[in-house]
Amino acid sequence: MCAGYLVAIAAAGVAGHLYDARLAKLPYDTSGGMYAGGELLFVLAVFLGIALVPTLLGLWFLRGNRTLWQVVAIVSIVFAGAGLLAVLMPLLAPDTHGHPVLQLVSLLALAQLLGMPLWTVGFVLFAFLAPTRLARRLLIAAIGIELVIGVCAALHWFLPGFRI
Repeated sequence: MCAGYLVAIAAAGVAGHLYDARLAKLPYDTSGGMYAGGELLFVLAVFLGIALVPTLLGLWFLRGNRTLWQVVAIVSIVFAGAGLLAVLMPLLAPDTHGHPVLQLVSLLALAQLLGMPLWTVGFVLFAFLAPTRLARRLLIAAIGIELVIGVCAALHWFLPGFRI
């Protein structure tokens, strides 16, 4: 499994080098930070895409550890539930200015609204790998909560007058 992550790191390094080589041929612009941000996103995407293989293999081989999967399922549903509460918090407290805790909750809401596709896919993969019925049910519940968050995100972005 460690070899898979080393391959992912090496591939990300090569991808970063190729990105730099391609951009070095472009005319110079004063947006060096934007180039660096683009390179970071590209390298991160390559790393995460390749690291997904050893991660899934590791999770597959951990299928026999029922306690681990129960913990993963419980953490997943708590994470999704906290995200749903954070997304719905503007209905209860529309003004977060001056309240550091409410600002952190709004940051969690933004992470849930933007990360909903990623969390949903992750929970679906976990549900397929989970060895126990209870873990699968909890993960399916987490998927349902994430889909509700997705509906909230769609309402928030496609109906600007809708208050969420």
